[in-house]
Amino acid sequence: MGRLEGKLAIVTGAARRESIGRAIALCLAEEGADIAINDFRRDEEAEEVVAEIERLGRHAFVVMGDLTKPEECRRVVAQAAAGLGGLDILVNNAGYSHHQVLADITEADYDEMLDLNLKGPFFLAQSAVPHLVARGGGRIINISSEQAYIGDPGLPHYSAAKAGMMAMSKSLALALAPAITVNCVAPGPTATGRFRAGPEYTDENRERIPLKRWGGPRDVGRSVVFLASSDGDAFTGQVLDPNCGTVMP
Repeated sequence: MGRLEGKLAIVTGAARRESIGRAIALCLAEEGADIAINDFRRDEEAEEVVAEIERLGRHAFVVMGDLTKPEECRRVVAQAAAGLGGLDILVNNAGYSHHQVLADITEADYDEMLDLNLKGPFFLAQSAVPHLVARGGGRIINISSEQAYIGDPGLPHYSAAKAGMMAMSKSLALALAPAITVNCVAPGPTATGRFRAGPEYTDENRERIPLKRWGGPRDVGRSVVFLASSDGDAFTGQVLDPNCGTVMP
């Protein structure tokens, strides 16, 4: 029996191949959870994840939605809870970064980063609370980033959103204790398919990492499993940093 046998989870941003979100969903399912897969405009990839989870003997289905819109956040949570038969775990993973020169960032660019990476997770959490309480409590796990600690000259809006997610998690942890725990996972450079196709994925950069390796999507997934399971009972308002030593907060 897995550590999450019988648990019901939503994972947002979970469809992309070789992504952190997909790895989180699969790691949760491997431990016994049923999963509502959320993403946006990735129908084929989302159905692939569902098929993988079903091969593990767990129930899964897709709830698409644009999480920059509060009304969509509410709908996604409601549909996921209805399809699962309740809700124990919300993983706010959906998000992306967009490198830009500071002078070129428009209000629309700024809003896009904050809406998906911070506003969406807030309204998803708010919508999930009644469902979590109805099951006797639960877990909210927010996926932040090492950029919340260090910043990046080309990611001021993204870095601000991810730092805001950490502070928001602490506030939610205080507001929702003791029934619901709220924590963050802040990955460092992670060898997703998208990262491996980028300019930072070099042997030289890897050798600068204390552990001499990139993090992997499953490193993040296993961190989420820890916080979602009874192993993480003593954690709330905390951050786990699966980053191979790139940042030591």
